Amino acid sequence: MPHPGSGEAADRFIQQAMDQAGRRDLQPADEELLLQQGRTAWLAETADYTQVRIQAATARRVAETGPDAGGRARAVVRLVWAGADPAGTLLDDRTAAVHFTQNGDGSWNRTP
Repeated sequence: MPHPGSGEAADRFIQQAMDQAGRRDLQPADEELLLQQGRTAWLAETADYTQVRIQAATARRVAETGPDAGGRARAVVRLVWAGADPAGTLLDDRTAAVHFTQNGDGSWNRTP
């Protein structure tokens, strides 16, 4: 992995490492949609930050377990991002996860 503080030049290496960490297990259209929704959701979550950029992201299926799964597909978008917090501390290689559940119509909703 690139050294923290390597800047945008490191983003493609972070993306490559994330891609190699797990095999793709979603339909391409679902993966693309979830990546878009995950990025959008995370940018909204970091509205109090400045200089925010998503360094890398993956979308993967989550194993269905527990009584609340209800037979619906679940997925998680894992992100590595950079940004300056409200105090002005700029850090990269921050991590986040945004969870989704698939509806009966095939669309995906963010879940807590």
